[in-house]
Amino acid sequence: MATAPAGCHLNEEERSPCTTTSNTACQCKPGTFRNDNSAEMCRKCSTGCPRGMVKVKDCTPWSDIECVHKESGNGHNVWVILVVTLVVVPLLLVAVLIVCCCIGSGCGGDPKCMDRVCFWRLGLLRGPGAEDNAHNEILSNADSLSTFVSEQQMESQEPADLTGVTVQSPGEAQCLLGPAEAEGSQRRRLLVPANGADPTETLMLFFDKFANIVPFDSWDQLMRQLDLTKNEIDVVRAGTAGPGDALYAMLMKWVNKTGRNASIHTLLDALERMEERHAKEKIQDLLVDSGKFIYLEDGTGSAVSLE
Repeated sequence: MATAPAGCHLNEEERSPCTTTSNTACQCKPGTFRNDNSAEMCRKCSTGCPRGMVKVKDCTPWSDIECVHKESGNGHNVWVILVVTLVVVPLLLVAVLIVCCCIGSGCGGDPKCMDRVCFWRLGLLRGPGAEDNAHNEILSNADSLSTFVSEQQMESQEPADLTGVTVQSPGEAQCLLGPAEAEGSQRRRLLVPANGADPTETLMLFFDKFANIVPFDSWDQLMRQLDLTKNEIDVVRAGTAGPGDALYAMLMKWVNKTGRNASIHTLLDALERMEERHAKEKIQDLLVDSGKFIYLEDGTGSAVSLE
């Protein structure tokens, strides 16, 4: 008769072994799941969707399959909705963002100045929480952006037989001065998964190690910085087998609550606001030394490992 690993229930499997600082971490076996509605036991995953519904998400150890209603009996409409939501809407938002930042650029009618300021502002408006989630887009657009900058530099130069000095209009010089100074302070290295792996899934691999890095008395404050409510924190703590598992469980609650918005940069920025810089640096070193994360040099589009 099959037996479960020590410390885990029969319908669970060991995710990480017991250590001197944390208890054995378990999760439901494939084909079963456990969520907030069944925190004490693993339930079998549903084998299919009810009549008139289609599956849009597979079962995981933390959630059952997800089903949605068909539209007018045509299952293809579900995919149309997904495509519109995931592709068309973000493109429209980017277009509106570009128009708004260019209108407020202060460049007057100078097209070269507007081009440069719009590209610079668009980089700042992305925000740290979205940087690792968009790293593939940065890599794919790096070559075209480099070509654009080179062409702009060539166009701004006067012929060598005149003065050999780049000439800029007063309006262009004024509107480029601010972005040039601010860009240096905003530039930073971005942590991204190696080989284009999923950022959130890769980050979750290290949750059980963060309990040894983040001070115990800072766990609740960290989760409040990540927008978990006091009630959510108390419920998670009450449902954990031991105190060493609390941070892992709260981080998993954060991922389940925010989805793909749960990024490594959101976590690091929260530690920075708490002035837990030592913990922040140790987490960065852990991720890079593992080979699972690398640094993307901001502004170059090239990813390099600092191992």
